[in-house]
Amino acid sequence: MERKYIIFAAAVIGVYVFMKFLSPVCSPFIFAFLIAGLLNRLTKKLPVKVKKSFFAGVILLMALVAILILLWLIGGVIFRKGGELAEQFSGCGTQLGGLLGNCCDFMESSFGIDAKAMETYVLEQVNIFVENMEVDILPAIMNKSVSYARNAAVAASFFVVMIIAVFLILKDYERIMETLKKDRGFHGVREVAGGVIHYLKTYLKAQVTILLIISALCSGTLAVLKIKGGIVYGLVTGFMDTLPFIGTGIMLMPLAFLRLLDRNYFQAGAIVCLYAVCALLREFLEPKLIGSRVGIWPVGILFSVFAGVKLFGIFGIVKGPIGLVILCETGKYLFRTKEEPC
Repeated sequence: MERKYIIFAAAVIGVYVFMKFLSPVCSPFIFAFLIAGLLNRLTKKLPVKVKKSFFAGVILLMALVAILILLWLIGGVIFRKGGELAEQFSGCGTQLGGLLGNCCDFMESSFGIDAKAMETYVLEQVNIFVENMEVDILPAIMNKSVSYARNAAVAASFFVVMIIAVFLILKDYERIMETLKKDRGFHGVREVAGGVIHYLKTYLKAQVTILLIISALCSGTLAVLKIKGGIVYGLVTGFMDTLPFIGTGIMLMPLAFLRLLDRNYFQAGAIVCLYAVCALLREFLEPKLIGSRVGIWPVGILFSVFAGVKLFGIFGIVKGPIGLVILCETGKYLFRTKEEPC
């Protein structure tokens, strides 16, 4: 029994080390192996015999085209709404100037303060703020842009390596699986890996379900509010909600601000309420849809996401739950517990 506890403690340390240091290197090959397994299964179900490499190429090309179309839609929505926001801001200068003049006149008539002097002082402070922003904030934005460009290059290399690995693994997939099945030393690893694969399938199904619900909710609400292009905007908002730490706010809050500038307070308030409902829906549905199907308490999934983000950064939102599933499956294998929630 003591030996099992030592093995489990080693598994905890191993999961942490893997997630912290090795996952960036191994991730493209792990995803490639999962995709190769899926493509291998799909190839067997085809009514006609097709070369695996050709079938994989067609599927991956279709996926790439779908991603490019989605990015084109997202880019179109962002640029269009960004243009509207810029137009609104261009008219704000005159409105704010008039508002400032009215306020200064009111202060002069009520308290005897020189309106001209006050207006000059406020404009000087605004100019100082703008100059400070140019000195401090703009270089920070440029540094962030370099960081984003570097991350984009890393993401591109990830996908290139993954696609190449898919073709190479698919070619020898049957032999790899036969070798793993024959080796008794991999029995425990296969059980744990089976639990992790089940979690990943459940996670993807949950994300698709939440995406469809939030897309339908946003599209329907924006259409009812008679927002121009509301249906497409709602669909893009639903997709953005699936991205870690981005969510619906990046789409809905600027839209609410635009409506506020138009003095359409009802639409602005309704969009803010929509954002709150979407955020609550995700927080409620995700642990329920994932935890109940993989044998883990919903609060366990929530804790693993929180701990993952604290330990591993933004990608901890995925690494945390996967690490928890690995430890739960390892515990079940070592201690032969019944299928009870972790």
